[in-house]
Amino acid sequence: MEKAVDKLATIIPLFLASTRFYGKRLDLYSNKLPAYVDKPQSNLKVVFIKNVPQQDPNSNDCGLYTCLYAKYISNEVFDMDLIHIDAKYHRKRYATIM
Repeated sequence: MEKAVDKLATIIPLFLASTRFYGKRLDLYSNKLPAYVDKPQSNLKVVFIKNVPQQDPNSNDCGLYTCLYAKYISNEVFDMDLIHIDAKYHRKRYATIM
């Protein structure tokens, strides 16, 4: 699986650059972010995260879990072994924010 991810991590940025996708979206200039200054677009950091919390099979909380994973990953929390997600609490929390 790691080989497949490595291939995708190379081909997707190359495709997006060759189709000038980055130039069409003003919010995608990652080369301006400190972590990406002086790095080519095709040099992405790939992190494998294991043991992520799973939603209940019939819960329809996939959007909630996606938002929470994005929050954890953006805060560089990659070890999710001890994380328990209380979906009811987070649904109320996001409803309050909205």
